Amino acid sequence: MKKRRSASVPVSFFSFQDVLMCLIGIVIVVTMIMLLQVASVATTKVEDARADLASGLPLDVQERALRDRVASLEVAVRDAQKRPDVDPLSKRSSLRQELRGKATELTALEQQSRELEAQLRELLVANPEAASLREVLELVRIRDDRAAELSKLERRKQISFILDAAEPLRPIVFEVSATRIVVSDAADGASVRIAAGTMAAQCMDALQLFEVLSKDRPSYILMVVSASGVATYRTLMDAILAMPEAERPRIGLDLIPDGSFVSPVFPSSVEAGDA
Repeated sequence: MKKRRSASVPVSFFSFQDVLMCLIGIVIVVTMIMLLQVASVATTKVEDARADLASGLPLDVQERALRDRVASLEVAVRDAQKRPDVDPLSKRSSLRQELRGKATELTALEQQSRELEAQLRELLVANPEAASLREVLELVRIRDDRAAELSKLERRKQISFILDAAEPLRPIVFEVSATRIVVSDAADGASVRIAAGTMAAQCMDALQLFEVLSKDRPSYILMVVSASGVATYRTLMDAILAMPEAERPRIGLDLIPDGSFVSPVFPSSVEAGDA
C-alpha cells in the first residue's frame, strides 16, 4: 500500500537565519567602531592630562585659579621683603628708637646741667662776694622755666586734625574768630589770613578762595569757630545759604576756645594782638 503524501509545503528557515546573521554582523561592526572611537578619545584625554601634569598646571579650573592666587601672593610677599622701608610698622619702630635715643640724650644733658649748677653753687659758696652773679643765675633759671611752660601752653593751644584717607572730599579749614578768617588746606598746610575789610568782605573773600582751592579736587569747608567768632560764622552761613543750592559746599563744624589756633603760621589772634 502506498504512503499518502502531505498536501502542505515544507517550511524553510534559511532566509531567517541569513537575516539574523546579517544583523549580528552589523551589531559587531558598530560595536567595534564605537570601541575604536572611545579608545581614541580616551587616548587623547590621557595625552592632554600628561601634558598638563608635565607643565605643572592643575586639571581643575578652580584649583588653577587658587594656584595663580598663591603665586601672586608669594610675589607680593617677596616684593614687600625687598622694600622694608615702606612698611608702616618698620617706620613706627624706627621712629620709636629715634625718640628713645633723643630722650637718652636729653637725660644726659639734664644730668650735665645739674652737675654744672652744683659746681656753680660750690663756687658761689666759696666766693660770697659774687652775690650779684647768683641773682643773675637765678633769674636765668626762672626765665628758662617760664619759657618751657610757655612752649607747653603753645603746643596745647594749637589744634590738629587727623585726616581720614578714605574720605573723598578734602577739608578746607576756615578758622573763624572776631577779627579774621584763616583759610588752611588741611592736606598740605598752606594757609591764608583774611583780616582786611568788613566782616562781610572777609566772608566773601574766604568763599572765593575756597572756590579756587576746590577746583583741582572736591572739597568741603570745615569751620573751626572760636567763641569770639560766632558773629563771623553767622555771616558766613548767611552767604553760603544765599548761594544756589547746587553750588553750596558741604559744611563741617568744630568749636575751639579763644586763644587756640589751627595754623602754626598764624597763631592765636589774642596772642598776636589782633583782638
